[in-house]
Amino acid sequence: MSPILVSNSSLSKAPSIAASKNCKECHEEIYNHWKNAMHSMSIEDPIFKASYMETYFETAGEAKFNCLRCHAPIAFLNNDYDLKKEITKEGVNCDFCHSVKKVNLDNQTYPFELEIGEIKRGPLSNVESPAHKTESSALFKSSELCAGCHEYTNHNGVKVLGTYSEWKTSPYAEEGTHCQNCHMPLIPGKIVKSEIKSSNRKQINLHAISASRSTEQLRKALKVEIREINKEEGVVEVVVGVINVGSGHMVPTGIPSRKLILLVELKTPNEYFSQQRIYQKIMLDETGKEVKKEYEFFLKAAQVSFDNRLRPRETRVERFAFAMPKNKKITISARIEYLYKASVLRPTEIRVKMAEDIKSISK
Repeated sequence: MSPILVSNSSLSKAPSIAASKNCKECHEEIYNHWKNAMHSMSIEDPIFKASYMETYFETAGEAKFNCLRCHAPIAFLNNDYDLKKEITKEGVNCDFCHSVKKVNLDNQTYPFELEIGEIKRGPLSNVESPAHKTESSALFKSSELCAGCHEYTNHNGVKVLGTYSEWKTSPYAEEGTHCQNCHMPLIPGKIVKSEIKSSNRKQINLHAISASRSTEQLRKALKVEIREINKEEGVVEVVVGVINVGSGHMVPTGIPSRKLILLVELKTPNEYFSQQRIYQKIMLDETGKEVKKEYEFFLKAAQVSFDNRLRPRETRVERFAFAMPKNKKITISARIEYLYKASVLRPTEIRVKMAEDIKSISK
């Protein structure tokens, strides 16, 4: 079959994307990583489903053209916007990604240019397959591949999702560290089953692509440390440093409903005091009202009114003053929590401790 170049202007003529179970026949380990991760569940994820239904009814169905371009990108190829076909429900499937030839961020309708056919693209060179032709593509080592979905500006010109541009202006981009380095690291594994083709390669890229749903990934991002504890004139001053040590983008990133909470606690055997700082991006609609629901960020956000999130490699120093407690045994702790309020059947709070530091003092 001859390869066919597909852009949004020729979607109706597009050939079929292959089901991912076909890829499993040779690439079983990679398939299993993908199958149990969010890209395979991008359309079945209950958090997305709840938000999508709200958006769908708010827009009388028009939301499907916007939301599904990333959560079910095959719908643009087979016109299955009602999600009746199993292939569409595969979300971001194997053949879709490995058919991407170019990403055009100027095309908000469908930023992906695909070449669907026998050629499958990837980051490796000098490889052969008995099942299909292969082509090495620098795009698969570049953050640009991820940008098609992890960068979005709404109809009001407000950047709702800015993960790619946050990375692009970071030291990581200057150093040549891309999304794949952190989110698809090399791990032990076989690209192809040994009985099908022997290979000297003993590593594969992790296709679970862990991000904000992974507590392990979250805990790599930040460090919190109590830098100073000063006691004078009936006051305990606590100086805390919060450092973005491991994220190539802002923390938190993605949907603006995500927040970080720095919680500093002062405890004695019989007393408890606490203070906090919140790091977030706040958006307003055209009337000046704060936007809070996930679907409203895409439909109604008209301006960013506040943004104090942590930039890549930034150190934020915060000072907290507590009244001197009566008890001499004092324990001070500082921790960062990731807070995400998602709607499923009802609003649900997701809270993850990302980093913590504890120190004990006496008067």
